[in-house]
Amino acid sequence: MEKGQEAPKPEPEYTVVGVIDDGEPLNRAIKEIRDLGVERDDLTVILKRKNPDEPEPFPPGTRYIVVPDDRRGLEVPIGFSIVFVLIGIFFALITPPIGVPALVFFISLAAILIAASSLRVGVAPILTDMEPPREEADIWGEQFELGKVLVFASTKQRRLIRPIREALQSAGATYYIVDRRLEPRAIPQAVMRRAGERRLRSESVADRSGSV
Repeated sequence: MEKGQEAPKPEPEYTVVGVIDDGEPLNRAIKEIRDLGVERDDLTVILKRKNPDEPEPFPPGTRYIVVPDDRRGLEVPIGFSIVFVLIGIFFALITPPIGVPALVFFISLAAILIAASSLRVGVAPILTDMEPPREEADIWGEQFELGKVLVFASTKQRRLIRPIREALQSAGATYYIVDRRLEPRAIPQAVMRRAGERRLRSESVADRSGSV
């Protein structure tokens, strides 16, 4: 590079974020977005399921993250919390001068355990990891907990922003446009999948078995 020559600026990238109802509207919007030419690594869906292994009817290769819709991971801390509270009550009844402060301490410890564990289940850590605009992220998280699904479609082509937005709108979604790439990643207890991967692996095994 010649002296004084500036390095080329990185090509700008945009993310259209959709907050959409689960079910048929979601499936239709995902198909339309993929049909626009959005690549499999540029589209991520975040949804909640009781069974993370339940396949989704998205175009093959579509990436999606499943957040467990249960209290998975809370059994152990809840058990310890109950034990802590019972011990505190026992000491409070036997030796009140020492037991009452101990009871308060154990209740506080139980609350911290449950709060820390529950934070690992949900969409908030995924959103925090991406560092999106704070106000919008709060809205996305609230809507997700109310049953909505989050769709993140990234592109370097400005011409695709409008058709992506229209695909989401036609499915009844609320949309947001962020002027950088937002790529969700799975967190502990959330699972990342590719649509059709399990079925394709099964077919490959069957083909190999039939060729023997």
